[in-house]
Amino acid sequence: MVEPSKISEKASVLAGQAVQAAGPALDKAKEVAGELAEKAGPYVEKAAQVAAQGVAAAAEQIDKATGGKYADKISSVASKIEHKLDPTD
Repeated sequence: MVEPSKISEKASVLAGQAVQAAGPALDKAKEVAGELAEKAGPYVEKAAQVAAQGVAAAAEQIDKATGGKYADKISSVASKIEHKLDPTD
């Protein structure tokens, strides 16, 4: 029967080897992720602007449908959503 300490020792050695082998791949993945995030920036901003316009249009339609009865609440919620969509926040 194999001693538990031998198994732990071997597992530790293998884990160390796995970390060393993964190092370059991890570094490359971080580099690629950074490049993709940089390239996506303008699209994210545009998508947020379009979404904010959609929120404003939906709020306007809901306000019309309710005859202005909930205008303050609708405006408040729409403002909060638009604020969350602002990429500068």
